[in-house]
Amino acid sequence: MKRKTLVEEISSKTGQKPLVVQKILREFVRVLAKALKNGETVTISGLGQFKAKLTKPKIGRNPKTGEVVQIPERKKVSFRPTDWIRKYINS
Repeated sequence: MKRKTLVEEISSKTGQKPLVVQKILREFVRVLAKALKNGETVTISGLGQFKAKLTKPKIGRNPKTGEVVQIPERKKVSFRPTDWIRKYINS
């Protein structure tokens, strides 16, 4: 589902104008990204938990040249859904 479709669906279900829903969604993403950058865990009841995890540095390989490349440590975002969502999508 694309952002536009998500905004339209939320707008039709809530009666809010699509522009208002889009602003709220944009602000949600901004606040979430800022919290994750600061090392916070974001838990949304009924949805799940977002967490930024640090990956270890590792050695990779350039697929074109075969050259060995050092990949530095970095943060990756992980999402753990609630049990309800996990059961819902698997039923």
